[in-house]
Amino acid sequence: MPSLINLSIKVFIQSAKGQKKKPNKLFGFFYNYQITIILLILSIILIRQSFLANNFPFVLYDKQQIINQNISINQTLDKKNKQLLIELDAESEANMEILESIARYKFGLLKEGERYYQISQSIPNQDKP
Repeated sequence: MPSLINLSIKVFIQSAKGQKKKPNKLFGFFYNYQITIILLILSIILIRQSFLANNFPFVLYDKQQIINQNISINQTLDKKNKQLLIELDAESEANMEILESIARYKFGLLKEGERYYQISQSIPNQDKP
């Protein structure tokens, strides 16, 4: 009997060293293509997530409409800003003219290149005949 146990141990060791146990045919297919199967399952899950859970193509249309609305709102705001700038420039020109006239009248200020002439009226002397 001891030789039978030694013989079975030697056979087990040889089979473990040199030969690998072949899996059955169905499991062998999954074993050989495990990375491909994992990637295929992940791609199916991601596609399902995109189309079913996230409502994929319709979300893009909705976002594009929001973008178009924002663009039109920005264009109208730009037009209003330009009009307000034109009005502000017109008001500031009128205000500058008013300030200039006040400065000339009260303080006697002049622009560059201008000359100031003061004309005074002479009062005739009443002593002379």
